[in-house]
Amino acid sequence: MQSGENTRSAPTPENWHGVAEGLNKAHQLLCDGLYQKAVNTLKEILEFAPSEPKAWKLLGEILEKHGHTHKAEACHKKASALERSLNIDAPMPASERLAKLLWAQGEADAARGMLALLMLRNPESETLIAIRDSWSSSDMEVAQ
Repeated sequence: MQSGENTRSAPTPENWHGVAEGLNKAHQLLCDGLYQKAVNTLKEILEFAPSEPKAWKLLGEILEKHGHTHKAEACHKKASALERSLNIDAPMPASERLAKLLWAQGEADAARGMLALLMLRNPESETLIAIRDSWSSSDMEVAQ
């Protein structure tokens, strides 16, 4: 790192709030006219979740708006490639592993939705019940 650069560490589970919250923050910063802060927020998202097409797309839009056409084009290409590879329009398969990943990334609503689907398929699963109870206790701790 060159001297004078921001030396803040990359997001970790302790200070990472998830992709959705990060994108919401970036959109709010754009609404407030704080373009550089929005770009920095998007870069943080992409450090932690480099395969997030929405972040690449929004970053490309900002760069394009500010005359950085080559960088913007690269971001748009990356977003398109990721959307194709992830097949965004396909229904998301429900899996325990994916639900846990969503939860870890701060995507609590999506994680709970996926867990609900899994529990519909297998309501007696001790593993799923334990996850549900764990997430419920996490919610209670936050509420206190």
